[in-house]
This record gives sequence, structure tokens and C-alpha cells, in this order.
Amino acid sequence: MAEAQTPVPGGKVRWTRLAALGFAFAAAAPLVMLIAGAAFGLDLADAVFLVMPIALYALLAFLVWRFGTWAKVVANILGLLGALGFFWLIFGLFEPGSFFDFVPGVLFLPGVVMGVVSSIGAIVAQGRGHRTMRAEGGEARGIRIALTVVAALTILSGVLTVAMRSSADASVADERVAMKNFAFAPEEFSVAGGSTIYVGNEDPFLHTFTVDELGIDERFTVGTSRLITVPAEPGTYVFYCTPHSDPDSPDPDDDDMAGRLTVT
Repeated sequence: MAEAQTPVPGGKVRWTRLAALGFAFAAAAPLVMLIAGAAFGLDLADAVFLVMPIALYALLAFLVWRFGTWAKVVANILGLLGALGFFWLIFGLFEPGSFFDFVPGVLFLPGVVMGVVSSIGAIVAQGRGHRTMRAEGGEARGIRIALTVVAALTILSGVLTVAMRSSADASVADERVAMKNFAFAPEEFSVAGGSTIYVGNEDPFLHTFTVDELGIDERFTVGTSRLITVPAEPGTYVFYCTPHSDPDSPDPDDDDMAGRLTVT
């Protein structure tokens, strides 16, 4: 029990540095999203869903860095439970062309795995008395590899995001729709069949403009705008963003990122 009350003296238990780095990566994932939201002027009034994982994994990184076995056990339990609660952070892994979605995904899931696995290694090393004044051997290589991979994927995603960005001329459109603050503006409008809609993404995150019944499903990364021609099929349809709605039943009257389109 004495170990639970005192910092680890005489250097660090082997693998402790890599474990702390892993949890720091996990904390950085939602932080990147929070910074992006602030930079793009998003309404951050409900940003508690980002603050919570930042605080949790920053705390876990501190605990495994500062204390011994008990802290690593607690960090592993909370780290895994947190991963279940904040699993949505990993979805960006499948979107390398959307920088502020992909980078958090790269940081979060690998970060949690690295933190948990390295904490287990540190617990074993603690029992064997393996301490070092600086990262050595496998731990040093692990740190170098982790930093190099994250840096490389971050640069790659930045390049893809810029390369895949497209823009359209809003002046030739019959209607304009903006994606801002995880909402459509306007959320309800009417156009004649065959009309052209200008859709632009003003958020830093990936959105889609999807109308299932009309066969429309366009993806918009940060800064992307596009012209969409509405088929001449009269009726009222729900349009929605696939990542930020229930794709099985998008509801404009609920919290979904959805709206209504009437084709005359």
C-alpha cells in the first residue's frame, strides 16, 4: 500500500513513459476536435462531450506517469471503460480525407491500446524492479514509432484533405444550403424539380447531404461545396447527414442533423 501513496522514485518503471504517451494521445483526440470547433466558430455550449474524454485521459496519463502499480490498474480499467463510452472518436479512422475526423481517430484508439498494453508491461516491470532514467530498448523504439506514425498519418491526412476539397459557384444555384454547427441552414425549403442546390460545408468535420428516396448521397469535407441537381420527382423528402443522424430513421424534429426538402 505504501506504493499507492508515494511517487515512483529513482527514475521510471520501464514502459511507464510509453503508457503515459498512449493515454496522452487519447486525450489529444477530442482536444483536436475542440480546437477545430473553436477555430471554425462552432457553438461550443454543449462541448462537454469533448471535455469529458480530454479530462479523463489526461488524468490517466498523469496517474501512470506519477504513481505505481495501483495507478496503472486504475488507468487500465477507466481507459477501457472510457473507450466504450467514447467509441465514436474512432469513426474518423475511416475518413483519411477529412483531417479533423481522421487525426482524432488515429490518436484515440491506438492511444488507448498503447496506454493499456504498456501499463500492463509496466506492472510486470515494477515487480521485476526494472527502472530506467530514460526510455531505453523496446520502450524507446515504441515511442519513436508511435510519434513517427502519428506525424506521418497527420501529414498524409492534411494533404488528402486539401487535395480532395472542391468548390462550386453559388451564384448559379436556385437554392443555397449551408452545413454549420452540425445543422443545415435552412432546415426546410422547397424547389422545383430539376433545380440546382448549392451545398457548402462550413464545419471542420465531414458531413453528407443525403436524400435516400432521390438517390442523392454527397460527401462534404471541410471547406467543400458542390452543386446538386434535384430530380423532377415531386414530394416531400427528408435530407440528412449520415454521420450525424440515425441513418435508419433520420428525424428533422429530433436532434438529428436533418431537414425537409419539398420538390414541386
